[in-house]
Amino acid sequence: MMTPSEIWLVVAVGCVVIEIIPPPTHFFFLGLALGALAASVAAYFSTMAWLPWTVFLVTSVVLIPTLIPLAKFLFTPRPHASNVDELINQKALVVEPVRPEAPGIVKIVGEDWRALSEQDSFEKGQWGQVIRVEGTHVIIRRIY
Repeated sequence: MMTPSEIWLVVAVGCVVIEIIPPPTHFFFLGLALGALAASVAAYFSTMAWLPWTVFLVTSVVLIPTLIPLAKFLFTPRPHASNVDELINQKALVVEPVRPEAPGIVKIVGEDWRALSEQDSFEKGQWGQVIRVEGTHVIIRRIY
C-alpha cells in the first residue's frame, strides 16, 4: 500500500510526463507537478489529510499564472531579418561598373550581387551602400 506522500509523488511524475508529451502545455502541468511535489512533502510531515490538498492548491494557483507567461516568453519565436533584409545599409564594393541605365556587379559581405544605381555611376573599386533590394538586384547609392 502506498503512503499519501508516495501517491503525491506519482501524481507529480505523471504531470511532468504530460508536460513533456506534445503538444506543449506552456508549463501548466509543470505548475501542477510542483504543487503535487509540495503536497508530497506536506503529506510526509503531516497526518492531516486536508493539508496536502491545501498545499497543492495554493502552490499550483501561485505557480501556474507565473509559469505560463514565462513559457510564452521563452518559447515564442522572435522575428529576425531575412538574408535579403540584412543587406540593407551594407557597404558594397563595385566589381563591374554600375550605371543608372546599366546594371553592374558589387560584392557585399563576400557575395557577388547584380546592382543598379538610381542616379550615381560607380567605377570598379568604388564603394556604395545598399539602400534596398528589388528582386535579384540591389540598389546602391554613394556613401557620403
